Amino acid sequence: MVVGFDQERLRAWLGADRVDVIGSPESGGWSNDTVFLRVDGRRLVLRLGPSGPSMFPTYDLELQVKALRFAGESGIAVPAVLASERDVRVLGRAFFVMAHIDGRVPPDDNPPFTRTGFLFEAAPADQRGFCEHAIDAISGVHAVEPPDFLPIGPTLESHMDWCRGLCVWAGIDHPGVVDAHAQLTRTLPSDSDAPIGLLWGDARPANMVVSDTLAVVGLLDWELAGSGPGEIDVAWFLEMNRMRSVGMGIDPLPGFLTDDDTWRRWSSNVARPATNVQWHHRFAAYRVAVLLFLFLRSSIAAGQLPAGHRLTRDNLATRRLQELNG
Repeated sequence: MVVGFDQERLRAWLGADRVDVIGSPESGGWSNDTVFLRVDGRRLVLRLGPSGPSMFPTYDLELQVKALRFAGESGIAVPAVLASERDVRVLGRAFFVMAHIDGRVPPDDNPPFTRTGFLFEAAPADQRGFCEHAIDAISGVHAVEPPDFLPIGPTLESHMDWCRGLCVWAGIDHPGVVDAHAQLTRTLPSDSDAPIGLLWGDARPANMVVSDTLAVVGLLDWELAGSGPGEIDVAWFLEMNRMRSVGMGIDPLPGFLTDDDTWRRWSSNVARPATNVQWHHRFAAYRVAVLLFLFLRSSIAAGQLPAGHRLTRDNLATRRLQELNG
């Protein structure tokens, strides 16, 4: 569904002769709205802050702009931010405009990329090639020294505190989430175990632009960018892939790397062994659950789900926590 906004106001703000809306992503978009544009014949992308209840206590679209610009200046393949606007009087909410990267994005909703779309239809060898490209791209992010302005990280304790703060703000008291936080806190690894680097924060296929050869040519959605050990991103990538496969009763794509092969490739890329892998898997599953509950909360507040919906008691994320933590 294409998001509504005043096209004439945007045209005037851009100083363009013509602005046409040509669509919006078919999946994803939990916390903001994205619109595809053609501006004076050039394809651009409009990203707007939420129009209703937000997943987060505050929504800092300018932080996304800074993260994207920093990533681009650091040699990471991200969309170039062309302009941004914090004044909500222009379009009713903050927004920014970025260049369009040619390619396809794997679907993340139901049915996900494990059941339909170009990755599902690709030969196993090509699926493996995509997975290798994805891990190489993630590894490249971790080679960058993070900037000071990112609010999440750099210590594992600070990542835990960030999640806990969201739970308190949103009133998330599901026993599985509470128990997971307690177990993770008791087994928190030493911060000296791994070097600190830039973190993408939401490393998953649905945030990757993929070429016709299944190479990863763009990394999208940097609202969760932070700093810390790269294991955080890798475990998140694996847990999100698991959620979209066996978590939904679907076989993993036959060409995708196993967890062990993924960790080996990443370790080879960053020239060090992965540390505390099982803790990071449990933390990624916990973080998935926290963000899913935030999404459910905002959906209920927006009237898209009834209060007390069954997903607030039992969902893919809580089942994974039960599997990992008992």
